[in-house]
Amino acid sequence: MRVYILTEGSSSIGFGHVTRCLSLYQAFEERGIKPKFIVNGDKSIVELLKGTNYEIVNWLKEQQKIFKIVKDSDIVVVDSYLTDKNFHENLSKLVKLPVYIDDNKRIDYPKGVVVNGNIHAEGLNYPRRKEVIYLLGTKYIPLRKEFWEVPEKETRKTIQSVMVTFGGDDIKKMTPKVLKLLNENYPELKKNVIIGKGFHNVDEIKTVADENTNLIYYPNAEEIKQAMLDYDIAISAGGQTLYELARVGVPTIAVAVADNQLKNVKGWEKTGFIEYAGWWKDKYVLDNIIFSIEKLKGFDVRLNRYIIGRRLVDGIGSLRNISKVLKILINKELIFREVKERDIWDIYEISNDNTVRQVSFNSNHIDKEEHKRWFVNNYRNNFYVIVFRRKVIGQIRFSVKSENNEAIVSISLHRNYRQLGLGKFLLKKGLKKFLEGNKSITKIIALIKKSNYKSKSLFESVGFEKAENNGEWFRYELTRDKHEGI
Repeated sequence: MRVYILTEGSSSIGFGHVTRCLSLYQAFEERGIKPKFIVNGDKSIVELLKGTNYEIVNWLKEQQKIFKIVKDSDIVVVDSYLTDKNFHENLSKLVKLPVYIDDNKRIDYPKGVVVNGNIHAEGLNYPRRKEVIYLLGTKYIPLRKEFWEVPEKETRKTIQSVMVTFGGDDIKKMTPKVLKLLNENYPELKKNVIIGKGFHNVDEIKTVADENTNLIYYPNAEEIKQAMLDYDIAISAGGQTLYELARVGVPTIAVAVADNQLKNVKGWEKTGFIEYAGWWKDKYVLDNIIFSIEKLKGFDVRLNRYIIGRRLVDGIGSLRNISKVLKILINKELIFREVKERDIWDIYEISNDNTVRQVSFNSNHIDKEEHKRWFVNNYRNNFYVIVFRRKVIGQIRFSVKSENNEAIVSISLHRNYRQLGLGKFLLKKGLKKFLEGNKSITKIIALIKKSNYKSKSLFESVGFEKAENNGEWFRYELTRDKHEGI
């Protein structure tokens, strides 16, 4: 599968786009897909993109060259404030599924998928058109892999520490002002100050640092997460970092340092998660920070902010976005058919997957010769598959028990195609096909391990009911008349 991510980032414009696109890159990798980054930027982003497949090129100036590269690609993600409508319209004609990352309904997007994971996204009144799919709200906010799983954070009785973070460049030079304010008014607090690669005011920050100040230089995502877990409150710019702070549950005082952050901070203020201190140039912004710290001294206030943040951001927006995008793409080309002899090794790959083995009656690894014998004896008998681009990605099989007019169903998907809704598609198609061709069958049985919650949910979603509890297994049943009535 050919996937490209077009974005921008540098020491002069910041790294927010690259950071959130990195999270999408990581989510693609979870599906066994290796995208390629094409970034309009400079050497300052090299460390951030370490370990990825990337190229730094001014693709905005070389649009025709880029269009030739991405032509006929499966998915192209664009995250940019600099593209115009004409660029997106041309792109939408060249690739199978364009994906546009948006923040403020910047343009009227052509056919494709628009992703806006911001807190205010659902209130932007995007134009509704059949050929455009919108993924809006914080459930779709893309966060880096390190924030997909976050442990519980302790809320201390008193504020002992504060984290100061103004992005990768501190373009408005707020860090030394805020640090000086804290040292003058709260000298006892421990201060963790995040220094990004784009900072041009490090010497000034060092000048105002005191003995309780810890400067963290160029931290990676894991180090940033740990700092958030360790510190009681944060003072932050109003961009992407707010979503990471919400994910961890850090009560935050936000300062807007860019026009595109204003709707974001206002939206978060309405939820009750942040204290909004104001626009960076406001006369009273520093006074408002002091007022907000005093407000956050209350234990119950901070605990409530923790609960709100964790509730609104679950961390898996990147995975959710990629699942939705892949589902759209795959459904256009998905084929359901009877299994064929040539499918033998695709079936072997699915059946021998570790997760499939763990939820099977026999959890042992399957030998190739054993699989050959089994497949030759079974592939002509009520055995169906779903195929994407000539590869079998799911199987469903029915074992008939003719003496009591029942059949046992088993189903499994390739690991890279799970959680896309394909299991339900395959199960419904398989049931319909099997029951149409086997009129004597009155009942379908599914035997599911008790620990296999996803399978229980899948079978219940198409009408199966739990009939028996047998040791480690549940027996689920679906009668023909119940199936026909659904």
